[in-house]
Amino acid sequence: MALSPPRLSSPQMVMIRELTEEDLPAVVGLFERVYPEHRWSSRQACERYFREIFFANPWRDLELPSWVAEERGATVGFGGVLPRRMAFGARALRVAVGSQLMVHPEWRHGLVGLQLLKRVLSGAQDMLVTDGANDQVRRLWLAVGGAIPILQNLHWTRLLRPARYALALLEKTGDRHPLQFAARAPCALADAVAARLKPNRFDQEDDNLTEEALDAEGMHRHLPEVVKGGYPLHSLYDRDSLKWVFGQAARKTRHGRLRARAVLERGRLLGWFIYYAHAGEINEVLQLAACEGGFDRVLRRLFSDAWRQGATAVRGRLDPVHLQQLSDRHCWMRREGAWTLIHSRHADLLAAIERGTAGISRLDGEWWQRFIGG
Repeated sequence: MALSPPRLSSPQMVMIRELTEEDLPAVVGLFERVYPEHRWSSRQACERYFREIFFANPWRDLELPSWVAEERGATVGFGGVLPRRMAFGARALRVAVGSQLMVHPEWRHGLVGLQLLKRVLSGAQDMLVTDGANDQVRRLWLAVGGAIPILQNLHWTRLLRPARYALALLEKTGDRHPLQFAARAPCALADAVAARLKPNRFDQEDDNLTEEALDAEGMHRHLPEVVKGGYPLHSLYDRDSLKWVFGQAARKTRHGRLRARAVLERGRLLGWFIYYAHAGEINEVLQLAACEGGFDRVLRRLFSDAWRQGATAVRGRLDPVHLQQLSDRHCWMRREGAWTLIHSRHADLLAAIERGTAGISRLDGEWWQRFIGG
């Protein structure tokens, strides 16, 4: 739908209503206008993905819809909602995952974004979470009284190939120099030596541990002992929903190839790691989970595996429960990338998140979605 330049807008002129499947072509047109640098292979492919996420997800809940903003028949804003199921102790929760809050550039002078966000937050959910928010959404979030948890907005990074990592940073500045290419061989040699020295030793294996490929069925079978046991607040999955989200995450190729491995000790599951493997790049962790007492060994196994896959570093979102263990393994912490934002009318849920007792990984929010960057 073509959008004509607006006249001065007022809150009464903008109508916020529930998204229908018939709105998707206009929403995709809005997406293309807001994110021109992230065009899909075709408009039809992008439209199919919007339909898949918002109308064909396994948690579809008619009381937790997505929303569109219209002015004089033009779609000028969109607020996506993906319902999820979580539990807090024995209490079942309806959770809304916010996704793709966007406003047409020519309407950003008004209150469209604020109206959309208020409508999304007024839904029937017990909690709304998003972990893909930009700075503009963060400012709106503060305006409506949302929470920005400090610890969950930190990311940890562990260098695996420090010389190659530093060279990659230099190459990304765009300033090409003949010595950059010549430095690759010495950097590779330096990293190979560093990997065999303390505190790295990525070439060593724990003789008591083995690995095997992890799939949705294996994850579902062991969720009670790995995830639920250590976190009062956690996601609920059945086999079909876990298979769906696992498959969706595997199709996101922006960060590399999805690699999921179960770590076992003499045949007993110790935990697992799921990350995007990409040689020569920082490898992004989707989920790292372990049974009680097993986190450090699973973490070290992740480092060794990512090193063998050619990663320069490994990065993940901080789980506050494991802050000390990550620090002990020479990870640094900093705030970077998208924001994690929380909103709830229940003070005990917010307190659980602030205390770090919520088992919400990148797999449980919107980070795995591939609207931007495949």
